[in-house]
Amino acid sequence: MSNAYNNNSWNAWTNKSDGIEFKSTEQAVGDGEQKLGAEFDVKPQGQNVSYDLEVLGEKWEVKKMDSDNSFRLGVEIASDYRKIVDSVMKILDNIISIESRLIESENCKTIKNICKRIKSTSGRTTTLLIEGLRKDEVSAENLTKADDILSELIELVELDDKTLELFSSYDGSLKSYNLTNSFAKLELEDITTVNKLESLECDSNTYNLLLLSYYTSEDLNLFRTETLKEQLNRLVRNIFSDIKLVLVNKTKGYKPLTDLSKIYCNRITSGNPRCKVLET
Repeated sequence: MSNAYNNNSWNAWTNKSDGIEFKSTEQAVGDGEQKLGAEFDVKPQGQNVSYDLEVLGEKWEVKKMDSDNSFRLGVEIASDYRKIVDSVMKILDNIISIESRLIESENCKTIKNICKRIKSTSGRTTTLLIEGLRKDEVSAENLTKADDILSELIELVELDDKTLELFSSYDGSLKSYNLTNSFAKLELEDITTVNKLESLECDSNTYNLLLLSYYTSEDLNLFRTETLKEQLNRLVRNIFSDIKLVLVNKTKGYKPLTDLSKIYCNRITSGNPRCKVLET
């Protein structure tokens, strides 16, 4: 019998796998792997190999879709994922920490509204965004919220830097500092907000942006060229750059995927991205 199959569409189970249960009978083998292996006369690789099946010279990673039509990834991207999520948590924590220091102004309301969104629930989820990030359990609604907030912050902290003359902490001489560095220097001084405003020669709006920038910009740099969702999508797609993702379903059969753009991270569960596949 031919081993021909169609990519990017469901292939029905054939009589080659009749008698093979979809549910796995081995602890280290996922559901559908044994049945799919029978279709191509191969056996699952087991837990010591980074892929599930070797089919026609290709490495196949088999994933069973859950009731939400999604699947969970393992530890393949743990370190890169951790860096991204830790940066998001730091940004959101720092925004909340400076809320009480904001000066009443036009953009004060905007920043406080961001704080309110961080501290409130979204959609059907009852878990706050920041709590979900700490527990590595982020719903689709909260993931979208985090992505939107980061994009909004990046636009907010764009400043037209002017130059100020301030005394150097090193030798006491007058030196030129741009506005951002001037704020950073004054933030280390034990002086009042009024004194800072006078030294910076700025209005309340600019002061709030400088405060926001000082406590978020370093981590926000990670998201300036690629959004949170774009980074998570890239991470999950890269896993399948040299291993073919094959979805399995008890009734539909199996679906090998070659169009990686269809794979996306829709939420986070148990400390790892959970993925969906766009249907065409």
